[in-house]
Amino acid sequence: MRHLRTPEPWRQALFTAIVSGLLVLPGIALATVEENGATFETSIELGGETLALSGTGVAKYRVVFTVYAAALYVPPQTARAEVLDADTPRRLEIEYFHDISSDDIIEAANTKLDDQLAADEHAQLESQVERFHALFTDVSPGDRYRMDYTPSEGIELRFNGEPVGTVEGGDFARAYFAIWLDEKDPLSSTLRDNLLAGTE
Repeated sequence: MRHLRTPEPWRQALFTAIVSGLLVLPGIALATVEENGATFETSIELGGETLALSGTGVAKYRVVFTVYAAALYVPPQTARAEVLDADTPRRLEIEYFHDISSDDIIEAANTKLDDQLAADEHAQLESQVERFHALFTDVSPGDRYRMDYTPSEGIELRFNGEPVGTVEGGDFARAYFAIWLDEKDPLSSTLRDNLLAGTE
């Protein structure tokens, strides 16, 4: 994240309210939020439902390199403990800052899934994970992946706004979003906390 002075409590509360879509200031149209040069909308539509931006953050490699910026969207007033529930629609959007091969993206995801899931859980989800990973392609700076989870439908993957495929399953969606949002062992605890900043 950017190196800023710790804000006074009232300033932090104001920022959280704005980013979470809970406050609209008269005469000010705040439609987007910027994270490390990447711009994200403050609210989106998914499956006929309005989702609010919960938070944004960046993923770093060896502390020095900022790999990508990410944004998480969930229904307003979603509790942190409910974000990964099967009936909670959500979107994770990622903008990349470097050339990265699909093999590297997949390897990083598989490594974290191995860390987080018991062997039997991973075995049960293996087919869905493989089908999802087959949808990925190499990325260049400015490219975006978007994962939209709609209950009863599964995760739809989009690349630069274009749909590339959907994999069903609430259990699969929970496991895959947990790569970033797991309470105990996420990809980055700082990124997780930033993405979940607007949850209750």
